[in-house]
Amino acid sequence: MRVCPRCLEPLDAPVWRDATGAPRRPPAERRSRWQRWLDPLRGEPLPPPTLKDAAGAAAANVGPTCPRGHRLPPSFLDRPTIVVGLVGLTGASKSTYLTVLVDQLHEGALAPLGVSVEMDEDSAARFEDARYRLLVARQQLPLTPPLLGEGSSPEPFSLVLRGPGRGGAERSVNLVFFDASGEQLYRSEDMGRYGRFLYAATAFLVMLAPGVFPGLRHLADPGEESLGLARHTQMVVNLANLVRSARHLHPDSALEGVSTAVVLTKADKLRAVADFPADTLGDPDLAAVPLAHRFEDVHRTSSRLVDFLEAEGGSNLLTTALHRLPRPTVHAVSATGADARDGGYPRIAPAGCLDPLLVLLARAGFLPDDGLDVDEHGAGLSREWSG
Repeated sequence: MRVCPRCLEPLDAPVWRDATGAPRRPPAERRSRWQRWLDPLRGEPLPPPTLKDAAGAAAANVGPTCPRGHRLPPSFLDRPTIVVGLVGLTGASKSTYLTVLVDQLHEGALAPLGVSVEMDEDSAARFEDARYRLLVARQQLPLTPPLLGEGSSPEPFSLVLRGPGRGGAERSVNLVFFDASGEQLYRSEDMGRYGRFLYAATAFLVMLAPGVFPGLRHLADPGEESLGLARHTQMVVNLANLVRSARHLHPDSALEGVSTAVVLTKADKLRAVADFPADTLGDPDLAAVPLAHRFEDVHRTSSRLVDFLEAEGGSNLLTTALHRLPRPTVHAVSATGADARDGGYPRIAPAGCLDPLLVLLARAGFLPDDGLDVDEHGAGLSREWSG
């Protein structure tokens, strides 16, 4: 499914518009009578457009847009799209995590895998504001506003990933992130607006802060303790139900082509907690360790994190997430490496931010998924947990 990278509107039939925004037909390629006569005799696809063709299109200043009028990035329609939704209640550190993750991608975190990253111009302009505030000025980011509609919703970030494909050919995908307020899942009047975003998503990052678990309440930031475990559990139930209903599926149906990473944020707070598997919070050396081995580690660390959080009173929440959400893995991350003090951070030292995305990219088929699924006797999350 193709969607607009700014409003996530489906692109079943893109609208071509000129510089004034008026609908116009796309520029037609002018072909000679001899070329038209040869076309039926060709045994291979037509060659890609030439520089002359592109110049003609640019001269016409006509480009594809979504139904809402947003112009699409160059060649956006030529690539498959992976849409990743970040879902969590207030204080889950969604915006902070996303800013750090996008910065790491932009700085070459996937280069050891032969993957390059470029950012859409519109996304880059908006990202620089968040990046400066968090990573340069080391200030806290504002809370994510609700998805209330055009003009008030936070627009997604759009990137392009390019990596090696089969036979040495390059393959590329659009990677679109949207940061959503989990409170939307509680208001019936928001469900219709929110459902469009959930329908477009092919992967989810479900963000949970340590302070929501009963045994870790002493680590909660101001306001987090009032949310409670039951509210987060209901958020997961509502998310799972709405994702299926948007696809016209029964509440207990399997979700094909969708995957989930459950992310325990602010995990730097847990380093001093007894029994926390501290070695699960770290960054993989993608240049030294094969990706398949890294995914085998993901299974082991997921199981250990589940055991730890269940012992801290999170059994009901985890059971709900692991049974109802599609193909889940559990990860510990810290976007900043330290608590904020007086609205700012003493340092920014991210840990573990890349792992959840690696799993989602492999589930989506962009990265090899060797080692991601283990047999029933292997270590890690069992298949019956998958939705």
